[in-house]
Amino acid sequence: MSVPDKVLKVPGIKGDDNRVRVKISDYPWRMIGRLNRSGSHCTGILVGPVSVLTAAHCFWDNRRQQWSVPSAFHFVLGYEKGDVKAHSRIERFELPDGRQPTSLDKKSTLENDWAIATLKNPLGEEFGFAPVAAFNLRELKDVLASGAVVVQAGYSRDIAHMLTADKDCEISSIQQSKSGLLLRHQCDATQGDSGSPLFLYDGKSYSLIGIHVATMSNSKGMNDGIAVSLDMFRNRVSQLQK
Repeated sequence: MSVPDKVLKVPGIKGDDNRVRVKISDYPWRMIGRLNRSGSHCTGILVGPVSVLTAAHCFWDNRRQQWSVPSAFHFVLGYEKGDVKAHSRIERFELPDGRQPTSLDKKSTLENDWAIATLKNPLGEEFGFAPVAAFNLRELKDVLASGAVVVQAGYSRDIAHMLTADKDCEISSIQQSKSGLLLRHQCDATQGDSGSPLFLYDGKSYSLIGIHVATMSNSKGMNDGIAVSLDMFRNRVSQLQK
């Protein structure tokens, strides 16, 4: 299904706009939801019965320069043009290393820009939750050479009322940071897509390899998407799925 009226180029779209509408009741799209707060939204992916992985900066209040209260957020699944399949309030959220946010904390750095939200309702029991890729990311080049592709999907701000996906996008490079690996990618992700999953699709199944958190210029003056890789959140997500 194509996306209508994609006319104006927005930041984060690299070259041609490759986003397409997907059927939200199908796997794996049914595990992806909108993380709503009054006047804004991000994207999140179920990674456990009551757990959602998203970008940490989605919980940051820029006006007050502090972390928002969890009760200000609502996670909705199967959202399309006003219709919702399921929803839940956020009970709490944690930052990397299991840290609980405090009013004295600063906004997360790029390499630590991920968070786990705990839902009041166990939506993952009905809709499922995303498995994390089992291989070492250093092997990604070889895995892609074998025919697997990278897929990104989220609720872009300019197409905010439907879930769209870039079904075959490029990983530009893998960068080592202090906390783990960052992925530079060419998936068409823009505002609203923060927290959206990057999957590896091998023709049969989808496994989580990262979440989109930012768009930055590269050395050639072009835009790259930045994703926090599974290298950073694998251990915590594995604990939630036991």
